[in-house]
Order: sequence, then C-alpha cells, then structure tokens
Amino acid sequence: MYKAIIFDVYGTIFDMKSLKNDMDQFNEVEAKSISQLWRKTQLEHMFLRQVMQRYIPFDELTKESLRYVLDVHEIQYNREDVNQLFEAFLDLDYFKEIPKVLSELNSKNLEVGVLSNANDNMLMPLVDNSEINKYINTVISVNEIKQYKPSPASYSLILKYYQMAREDILFVSSNAWDVSGAANFGFDTVWVNRSKSHFDYNGQSPTMTVNNLNEMVKWLEMNKR
Repeated sequence: MYKAIIFDVYGTIFDMKSLKNDMDQFNEVEAKSISQLWRKTQLEHMFLRQVMQRYIPFDELTKESLRYVLDVHEIQYNREDVNQLFEAFLDLDYFKEIPKVLSELNSKNLEVGVLSNANDNMLMPLVDNSEINKYINTVISVNEIKQYKPSPASYSLILKYYQMAREDILFVSSNAWDVSGAANFGFDTVWVNRSKSHFDYNGQSPTMTVNNLNEMVKWLEMNKR
C-alpha cells in the first residue's frame, strides 16, 4: 500500500472549465474561447520558459499568457482588467468527488499532498478558500526551486517533504505530460482521464488510468500491497 498520494492541482482537483464562470463581462462563447486559449497559452509559456531556463512565478506567467489571449481576441485592457480576470484562477470549482475521495484517503491513514507549478500567491488562496483544505496535509510549490513540472527537480521536492521511498508515493494528475514527468522520476502514477481521450505517450505510461478519482480509490482497495 502506498504511504502518500500526491495530486496535481489544475485539472485534477480543480476544474479548469470553471475558469469561464468568472468572466461575466464576456458572452458565453467569448468566455469559453478566452479560457481555453488562456490555459493552452499558459502551458506553452511554461514549457518554453522551462527549456530556456527563464523562470518567472506562475502568477506572472499566467498574466503574461492572459495579455496575449486578450490581444488575440482584440480586446482592449489595462492592468486592472488583467488583475481582475486573473482572480478567476483563485476561484475555481473542485470536481464533485474530491471531498469524498480525499476524506477516504485520510481515513486510510494516507498522507495527502499537492504539487503544483503555481506559486503561493495562486495556490494558497485556491486551496484555503475551499472546503477540501482540511484533507490536504502538504502543499508544495515548484516556486521553491524555480523549475516547472515536468522537470525531474520539481518531483524531487516531494521527497524533501515526505521522507519515504519513491515506491511508497503515488502521483495523480489529469495531465499526460505531468504523469510522464512523474513516471520518469520514478513514481507510480495515476492518469485521471476525465475526457476519455488517448494518453499522449512520451516514453512513459501511467501505472493506472481512471475516468475519475472514485475509480482510483477502488483501484487502491483492490491493489493493496
């Protein structure tokens, strides 16, 4: 049995589709388009900056990405507009099964933590403002080492906070690139395939694929070590 379950945050615990819910100034079509391109650009900037070794905190990167998206949509904006839209990232909805799943993991005496590319300015308000914070033992940000996931150094942070062997840790993410990075580092992984898509194979495969986190809990019960 694993001793710790470590989750990604965006798209795994919190629903990125809810990003558009705080965009009241746009119609539904615009809000969906902006939110989708914003997330896509955010990841693209993150990967590029990691390769170039030009790290900036994730809140700055997120605003940088947003400015590009607003330019693409030919929307005029000022600093206040960007800051206001950025607040949507601090008010995402968690997936409906999350409280039950995390509570069950706690009841099994498993350590529950999160590892995120977000810095504390983004991460702590999101976690602290939700009812699930009582189930999370440790919140880890890559800002501590200034390297984004999926760099090996980012996953090594988990071992700093949890003094245990890699095989005692299960890493969970809805992002295929994140699963690949964690698997490459030596963790067992669960890919949460909510969209029922194909895994983007990059030399690493998930230990287990589930459609939601309830399925992961059942899998853990069936595969106690």
